[in-house]
Amino acid sequence: MNELLCVFDVGTSGTRTIIFDINGKEISKAYEEYPVVKQPTGISEQDPNTWWNAVKKTCNLALKSINKDNVIGIAASFFRGTATYIDKSGTILHPALTWQDEREQIDKAESQKAFQEEGGSRILLPKLLWIKNNKPDVFAKADKIINPDSYLSMKLCGECVTEPGNAMWGILNGNTLKWDAKLADLYGLPLDLWPEIKSPGDQIGELLPEAATDLGLNKNISVILGGADQQCAALGLGAIETGQVKATFGTGVFVDMVVDAPITPAGDIPIFPLPHVIKGKWVIEGTVPGTGTAMKWFKDNFSQLQAKECEEKNLNVYEILTAEAKNIPPGSEGLMIIPLYIFRKGTIHGLGWNHTRAHMIRALMESAALAANMYIPILEGMAHVKTSEIRADGGGMNSDLWAQIFADVVNKKVLIPENKDGGAMGAAILGFYGCKKYNTIENAVENMVRFVTTKEPDKKSSRVYKRLSRTYMSTILETLEKKRVTGNL
Repeated sequence: MNELLCVFDVGTSGTRTIIFDINGKEISKAYEEYPVVKQPTGISEQDPNTWWNAVKKTCNLALKSINKDNVIGIAASFFRGTATYIDKSGTILHPALTWQDEREQIDKAESQKAFQEEGGSRILLPKLLWIKNNKPDVFAKADKIINPDSYLSMKLCGECVTEPGNAMWGILNGNTLKWDAKLADLYGLPLDLWPEIKSPGDQIGELLPEAATDLGLNKNISVILGGADQQCAALGLGAIETGQVKATFGTGVFVDMVVDAPITPAGDIPIFPLPHVIKGKWVIEGTVPGTGTAMKWFKDNFSQLQAKECEEKNLNVYEILTAEAKNIPPGSEGLMIIPLYIFRKGTIHGLGWNHTRAHMIRALMESAALAANMYIPILEGMAHVKTSEIRADGGGMNSDLWAQIFADVVNKKVLIPENKDGGAMGAAILGFYGCKKYNTIENAVENMVRFVTTKEPDKKSSRVYKRLSRTYMSTILETLEKKRVTGNL
């Protein structure tokens, strides 16, 4: 029997189901983008049923050409920093506040100080406290806090569980990797509200009959706990040894370095120590959200004709857009974009009459690469290592031009895998390991992860980007610190 694994890659803007074989080969894939819901500025909520509906639809689509009897298990990768409450019956009490939601509810000086001391990655707390303090009727009925991973595990096998990589955004103690009673008391979020913590790769149950019917799968197949998307992506790129670095170009840019223990940055640098999906390892992560979303924004608002033409001819509109940018020189002839969109501070610098659509597209691509490059030397300094290569995945790496721009900007060798859905690949590795098809994670990585493209930096372009990087970093920091000067935000 050709043994297969069903992987759900649950993201911020959509969900994909990918069927993998034991050698890491993608057999089938389907993607569903979530419906766009108009929300006030600063508010980002999602109904968890949206995630489950997308999982059901994509799973059934991906299985159309597959013999379901060959599927031996399920694993998943999840976006992070998103939570809400359910009652004793599992009913969702309030839409989940996503990581993009800007409402704060940590007002007391001593609580704010403790929040910072205990780790700046705990972005679930303001969201959970906002619901607690503004919707007391909701909190009164709350039985459990759910993240995307714990919600899906409940739907699949009836178990409300999470793992350290997701739990770190809440009240996880980084030393014990258990819920922290001190933080629970400090914020009035009792320990019994939080999901049970298990390890990535653990079998947490068997697929429930009703879920099997919804998904088009056989009941009682193994459900293996996956992990947080960026840690799964690191695994899916084979970044499991100390000092290895990966960069993911998705809705945002995420740069992660593997380390042996949590390292906390000095000052207010937004770098987070997070448990890896590999036991005994951590990652230190820097991110600039919205860089990839910006390309979608450009496509939706300024490329309607191209999008329509591509739809009629069954072409990928992003390939058409990046082809436009190919003839623009490195540095986009002075056009630079600062991607602080989530803070409503995104800006365009150096716009001139000579600039065209193609300049804008290339500047957006360069912006993402420059954002990643901003973090790499900081991570190297924190870990006291120097890396000569970066492993890169995500939708941006489907573009040969974008991949070359990234190599030129970082002035390092960039390795691009056969499967660029690194989070899903990482979940697949955990899934086959949890189904006992591999004795070790290392064996699974060796057999399943393959790099098919290497981008070497062009020295001439790298010299241009070295100068631009200095301007970019000083400009992004200055823009972040300044208050918005227009509008009423």
